[in-house]
Amino acid sequence: MNRTLIALPFGIISGAIIGLMLGGMWVQHQLGANAASADMFILVKQFPGLSRSMTQPWLTGYQIAGAALVATVLFTLALSFTQKLTQYGKAHFQSSAEIRKNGLLQMIGGGLVFARLGTHGILGRFSGRFRFIASNWDKFPHCLVVAPTRAGKGVGYVIPNTLLFPGSCVILDVKGEIFEATSRHRKAQGDEIFYFAPFDFDYPSHRYNPLERIAALKNTDQQFTELSKLSTYFLTTSEKGGAADFIVGARELFVAGGMLAIERGKPTIGEITRVLFGGADKSEEYKSRAAEARHQQTKDIFMDFSGYADRTLSSYVSVLKGAGLGLWVNPKVDRVTSGNDFSWQNIRMKPQTIYIVVNSDDIVTLAPLMRLLFGELIATLRSSLPNHKTEPWPVQIILDEFDQLGKMPIVVQSLKQLAGHGGRVSIITQSIPGLDNIYGENDRLSVESAAGMKLFISPNEKKTAAEVSEALGKITRLSVSDSLSSDGRGFRRRSVSRRNEERPLMSPDEVKKLDASKVILIPERQNPILADRIVYYEDPYFSKIMAAQSGPLPYPDERHQIRSMRHEIEKLQGQVAQFRPLAYAPPAGITAKEIIAEVEAAQPALTDAEARESLRPSDKEAIRKASDFRKKMKAKVPIE
Repeated sequence: MNRTLIALPFGIISGAIIGLMLGGMWVQHQLGANAASADMFILVKQFPGLSRSMTQPWLTGYQIAGAALVATVLFTLALSFTQKLTQYGKAHFQSSAEIRKNGLLQMIGGGLVFARLGTHGILGRFSGRFRFIASNWDKFPHCLVVAPTRAGKGVGYVIPNTLLFPGSCVILDVKGEIFEATSRHRKAQGDEIFYFAPFDFDYPSHRYNPLERIAALKNTDQQFTELSKLSTYFLTTSEKGGAADFIVGARELFVAGGMLAIERGKPTIGEITRVLFGGADKSEEYKSRAAEARHQQTKDIFMDFSGYADRTLSSYVSVLKGAGLGLWVNPKVDRVTSGNDFSWQNIRMKPQTIYIVVNSDDIVTLAPLMRLLFGELIATLRSSLPNHKTEPWPVQIILDEFDQLGKMPIVVQSLKQLAGHGGRVSIITQSIPGLDNIYGENDRLSVESAAGMKLFISPNEKKTAAEVSEALGKITRLSVSDSLSSDGRGFRRRSVSRRNEERPLMSPDEVKKLDASKVILIPERQNPILADRIVYYEDPYFSKIMAAQSGPLPYPDERHQIRSMRHEIEKLQGQVAQFRPLAYAPPAGITAKEIIAEVEAAQPALTDAEARESLRPSDKEAIRKASDFRKKMKAKVPIE
C-alpha cells in the first residue's frame, strides 16, 4: 500500500508532463510552427478556451495528453504492485572464455594438467597443447583428486602428469602400472630411474635406508633428535584405545634402539627390531642394552624400561610392533631398507624418478614403510629452501590411496609451505569419508584448502556427492504455478504465481549420475569447471609420447644385485663377529683333540643327502644364487 501511495502522485505528475509535451508537439506540427521556436507546453500556455479546444488540432492534442497521462499512471501502478523476486545464488560452470581468463588454458608441461576441453565452442577446437585445462605451478602447485577404484585416475591424471613433469618424481605406484607406462619415457628424458618394490619377488628392488643419513651425523645428540623425528613419521596408532597411551614411550624405546644400532655400526631399522625384540626376558635384555650403550640418554631409557613389570614392558613392545615397527620382522622389508641406492638429499639436484610400487592388497601391510618414506622426503624438502643454482629441479609427489596409508600429520602441516620448497603434491583418495575417517573433518578441510584445486572423477559415494554438490554452489530458478478454483456460483478463477527458488547447481543425485567421461574441477576462488576426462592412450598428444617409448623396462640391473649381495655378505660377517665365546673351561688334562673326538662321536657326520635335506628353503635359495653368481663371474673372467 505504501508503494502505491508513493507511485500514484509520481505517475500523475510525470504522465501529465509527458502527455502535455506530446500533445503540444502534435498541435505545433499541425499549425505549421517552426520546430526550433516551438513551445512544447502550448496546450497550457496558449489555452484556446473550452469551445475552441473542441476543434482541431486542439482536440487531438488534448486527447494525446490524456492518453499519455492514463498510460503513465497505469504503468507506474503496475510497477508498484509487482514485487521484486528474491535472488539467490548465481553459481555456474565456467565457459571456455572464463577458463582462459582465469589462467587455466596454459601450455601443458608448465604445471599440472587436469582435464580436456570439450568440443563445444571455438576454444574447444584448439589442437595440440592448448586443448587441455592446465595451470602453471605458481597458481596451483597441488591438487586433491577424489576418485573411486577404476574411475580412471591413472589414465586421466597420474600418467599424463608423470609423462609431462619437468623435474624429479616420487610416485606411490599401486600395481606398478605407472612404472610400466612412464618409466622408459622418463629415462629417455634423462631421469635416473629407481624401482622400490618391497614385495616384488620376481624383480629386484632398489633400497632405501633412512638411518644411514642419521648415522652420518657427527653429533650424537643430533642423531637422537633425528631419530625422534623419524619415529613420528611412521609409528602411529589410533587415537582411540589404550595403545595411544603407550605410543610416546614406545617411540622413546625406538630412539634408544636406533642409537644402539648406530653405535654397533649397523644403522638399519631391521637392527633396531633385533635390539628391541630379541630375547625372551626383556627386562634382562634391556639391562644388557643399557650396559652396552655409550650415549647417556640411551642408557637411561633402557634402564628405565628394564625396571618395568613384565606385563607393562610387553605392552610397550606390543604397541611398538602394532604401530609399524613389526613390519621389519619381515626379511624382505629388512633387506630393502638395509642400504641406500637413492637419497632424498639430492632429489632437487638431479632429475630422478622413484617408483614406490605396492600391490593393492599390500598397501595396509606396507603402510608404515610408506609413511616413513614420504615423511622423510617431505621433511628433507622442508628443511631448506632450494638453491636455484645447485637444486634447480622441482619434485612432484603423487600419493595414491592416501587414506589407506594411515595418518601422516607432516603432510597436513606442511602442504601449504611445500610449494616454496620445490614440492608439488597430488593427494589421491577414493572418497571424502575415507579422509575423514583417518584425519577428521577439520584436517581434511585443511588439506582441501592447501591443495587449491580439487578434481572429482566419478564421485559415486553418498557423502562425497553431497560435498561436491555443496561446493558447486547454488543457482536461482524461477518457479511458476498455475491453479484454477471455482466459487459457489460456478465461476472459475485462475491464479498464476511466480517465485524464485534456490537449488544446487547439481544435486547429489545428479553428481552421482555424472557421465563417466566427465570430471568436475573446483579451483579455489573460481566457479567450477565441467570438463572431459583425459584418456591418455586415446589422446593424440599423449599417444605420440607413448609410441616413442622403446626398450625394456628399467628394472634394477646386475650391478645392483652385486651391490646387494656384497652388503648381505658384510651383514653376515657382522653377525658372525658379534658371537660371544662360550663360558666353558675343559677339565684339567683334557686336550682339544680329545674334546673334538668326543663331540664327533656324539654327533656323527651327516651324509650329503641328509645335509641337503636339513637346509631351509631360504638357505637353498641363497646357495643357488651364490652358485649362479659364481658361474657368471667365471664366464666373464677367463681362467688361464
